[in-house]
Amino acid sequence: MKKLFYPESIMVVGVSNTPTNLGKNIVENLERFHFEGPIYLVGKQGGRLNGRKIYTRIEEIDASIDLVVFLIPAFYIPEALELCGQKGIHYAVIESGGFSEFADENKRLESNILAIARKQRIRLVGPNCISIINLENGLVLPFVPLDQKRIKSGPISFVAQSGGVVNYSVRLSSCENIGFTKLVSMGNKLDLNENDYLEFLISDPGTKIIGLYLESVSNGRRLMDLARSTKKPVIVLKSNTHTASNQIARFHTAALAGDDKVTSSALSQAGIHRVFTLQELMNAFKIFNLPLIKGANLAIMSRSGGGAVMAADAAQRYGFRIIPFSKSFLKHVRQG
Repeated sequence: MKKLFYPESIMVVGVSNTPTNLGKNIVENLERFHFEGPIYLVGKQGGRLNGRKIYTRIEEIDASIDLVVFLIPAFYIPEALELCGQKGIHYAVIESGGFSEFADENKRLESNILAIARKQRIRLVGPNCISIINLENGLVLPFVPLDQKRIKSGPISFVAQSGGVVNYSVRLSSCENIGFTKLVSMGNKLDLNENDYLEFLISDPGTKIIGLYLESVSNGRRLMDLARSTKKPVIVLKSNTHTASNQIARFHTAALAGDDKVTSSALSQAGIHRVFTLQELMNAFKIFNLPLIKGANLAIMSRSGGGAVMAADAAQRYGFRIIPFSKSFLKHVRQG
């Protein structure tokens, strides 16, 4: 998995220099975040983009490539993936949509792609995703333009079964002063799933806190075993818990709902912290990013009397002791 997050060279398939081309955004994100390795571009129209040649065929590129990113119509993926396998590429991201989340009959297309990937020993991210962000090395692969100044680096990694949730979390985190190291949009999880990413992030030195947004759980037993194996906090926002949301999720990432009571119980047993909203997730990220408190004694400082009263109630509720300030401290504060 290391080459997926730390590739030395990248090929982006589906690029043109037209203003509305989404593949162009991938290339410009890599440039904006200063990815240092070679970036090869492929697009049927050819031409150039920001000084880089756009090859018209994958076979034209005579270079060693670690990672390929596809943003082309779904029905072209099998042939393109076969060509990449012949070139010795072992990691591929399929950002394109139009698979089983779109129509049940497209499951055959997914099965064909997975068979090719296994034959060629290619591991797949997606399909139907906005891919990977690694702020350590500038590997920023979403097809939406991102601003380096608005993304704070930090010790948190976040894996989500929704590109929109990743994108919104990046924007929300900039307001919350939360820093990320790695983010993954999994899409339909045709090959790699949350457990594969979790296993990598548990061993990743730059990751201290792990968040997951899940609409379905691929292998609950493995998820629990992985969470138990690490001292890193694992926080899960599990959605798709009711009939209405299940219908939406099926057409979003082809996700199927499970029994939510069983899910909650299993997460709790594994020591996984469950949250129910993105704001709760951001709050959990901030809490786990604080240094551990040394005891149960607390002091409260607040601009609002009501806020202090509610904080004191919460402290008592969770077993903390409110310690009064010393007379000398209060005298010092009053003197200003």
